[in-house]
Amino acid sequence: MPEVRFDGRPVLVFGASGALGAGVAAALAEAGASVTGVDRAKPPAGRALDGVAYREADAGDEDAVRALFDSMPAPWAVLNTVGGFAGQRALADLDLAELAGQVSLNLVTAAVITKHALRVMRPAGQGRIVHTASRAGVVTKGYGFAYSVSKAGVLHLVSMAADEARGSGITVNCVVPSFIDTPANRAAIPDADYAAWPKVPDIAQTFVYLASPGSGLVNGAAIPV
Repeated sequence: MPEVRFDGRPVLVFGASGALGAGVAAALAEAGASVTGVDRAKPPAGRALDGVAYREADAGDEDAVRALFDSMPAPWAVLNTVGGFAGQRALADLDLAELAGQVSLNLVTAAVITKHALRVMRPAGQGRIVHTASRAGVVTKGYGFAYSVSKAGVLHLVSMAADEARGSGITVNCVVPSFIDTPANRAAIPDADYAAWPKVPDIAQTFVYLASPGSGLVNGAAIPV
């Protein structure tokens, strides 16, 4: 991945209190961006990152997201790491509440963020939007339907948003992890070979590139990591 610099450009990272979001925020700050981390609650003092400002907003609450974007100048880039996982469950045992929850947590949040990012970026005539999808969204076995279909929706959202934004100076892309080495995933699978799992700092570099000024020719991409 080529070295990129942001020269103080403002970026928002949704989900910045999580393992992936914190890693992405740290990598962007290291690359010279002016980073604002957004989450439902600010991280405790011991987990707050140097060089990152924090704002509170629930990505599933459209009024809160609208107010956040209206409270500041249009950001150069908006990165979305919000999401949650539901385990495997046979369709015969489908839990409709779980399905609705996964769609809300993974797809609706991405749609709300995209809507308001595009709203403020269009007048500026430039910007980058980067979402987090999952390999679960492109396979039809080995994953529970609720999680899989919610991430498939994110992939479709990115494709449609990229098409709408074409020629505007704004790009919309996503990163597609297979699995991520996080404390939560280690707790869920305690006997796994963690050395083989992709690490957050490595994955974060793909987000950094897609958010960078030099990635303008990449639009509508789903980058597997």
